[in-house]
Amino acid sequence: MARSPIGRLARAASAALRPSQTLRWTAEGVGYIAVWLILLGTGLYQQINLVLLIAGLAAGPIVGSIFVSAAVLRGLRVTRRGPPYVFAESPLVIDYVLENPHRWREALAMTAADVLTPDGPGTPSARELYPKAFFPRVPGRDRLRISWRGNAPARGRYTFGTIELVTRSPFGLLERRVTIESPGSLVVYPGVGTLTRRWRRVFREATETRRGRRHDRSAQQQEYHGLRDYRPGDSPRWIHWRTSARLGQPMVKEFEQQSDQDLAVLLDPWLPRSKASAEQREAVERAIRFAATVCLETCRGSGRRLLLGWTGPSPAVRHGPASIRLLHELLESLAVLRPTPEGHVGGLLDALPASMLRDAMLLIVTTRPINLAEEYERAARLNESTGLRITGRILTLDASRGDLEDYIRFDGGPGLAPAGPIDDRPALDPDGDGRPGAPGRDRRPEVPA
Repeated sequence: MARSPIGRLARAASAALRPSQTLRWTAEGVGYIAVWLILLGTGLYQQINLVLLIAGLAAGPIVGSIFVSAAVLRGLRVTRRGPPYVFAESPLVIDYVLENPHRWREALAMTAADVLTPDGPGTPSARELYPKAFFPRVPGRDRLRISWRGNAPARGRYTFGTIELVTRSPFGLLERRVTIESPGSLVVYPGVGTLTRRWRRVFREATETRRGRRHDRSAQQQEYHGLRDYRPGDSPRWIHWRTSARLGQPMVKEFEQQSDQDLAVLLDPWLPRSKASAEQREAVERAIRFAATVCLETCRGSGRRLLLGWTGPSPAVRHGPASIRLLHELLESLAVLRPTPEGHVGGLLDALPASMLRDAMLLIVTTRPINLAEEYERAARLNESTGLRITGRILTLDASRGDLEDYIRFDGGPGLAPAGPIDDRPALDPDGDGRPGAPGRDRRPEVPA
């Protein structure tokens, strides 16, 4: 059944008046309507038909702007493509794709206005971003991709809400906006720097010291290597009885000792409950960025275990074998970590797994002076003797006193992106809208922030 012209007209009027669209005068439109009112008033008052005729003709662009702008926006689709994560203050690229499904109608002078909002309380320095992409001309049945480039905001979790498609076509007298729902999220990791030679030397010395000691580790903490002949002094527990019975001689399991030093990064993001100074807040951010850098460099290798813990009302830890997956988990935790006046390092030591407390190098990054002896007393699992045994594996750095300056450099400003990719996630698809092989040209002008 064919649609009636009256029905199409009613649907067009409803679409033009829907709440998702707004219409307002531009500055040029206000000047135009003022001149038009003067002409109309002069013609009516003086009874000059020529002036009335000019005023009538001048009303055409106003009426045309109302209906043409609604018709141009109808059916247009705009999509956003951005990375799932980015490092703070590093380059951020967001692609916007405008698709025009109409056959003969062009989309002229379109602007996609977006907003990136902190999700939740966020960090004190979190701020909103307002990316915009201008599409000068999109022919019918075509699409255009515009890349917006700017700097990522401070660390935290951010959300995208709606995209407003704005046009002043055809005459620039009226501005019409249509709101398009396009939810999304972005995690901004803490900025990272470059670890200095001193840090590498300290970590290398800890690894060499570990290699020089004899560790009584269980089989679960060693890597199974193979079988070999029994030697005097071997533990009977490692005899492989089935193979020994088959060969007629005792054979024992051989394990390969882990050669790399495990690392536990213990972060104490302390901040006074009130009247925190700018220097204290900056010390917290530097401590978090240092912890992120250490996690990044550690997870680029393999063969060691990594733990990240932080103080607070309820101390929390994340740990596992160094890997890219663990790295993203740790960086996301650091991205949303907030300073706290509560908690202490002793409580965090109680939350550590026994294997990490026994064998790992403990890196304590704090923003206040701490006394290890007092922290041992606060810890339920430690006493004076056990505390002394782990003291040789502890490196304490106080960000408020500038201890981090010897171990990390932030030469690139507030934050640096890593030199290379940290995972194998696919890049944006070449078509820009997630539909491989879709028709239409794919041009990519870049719009700076």
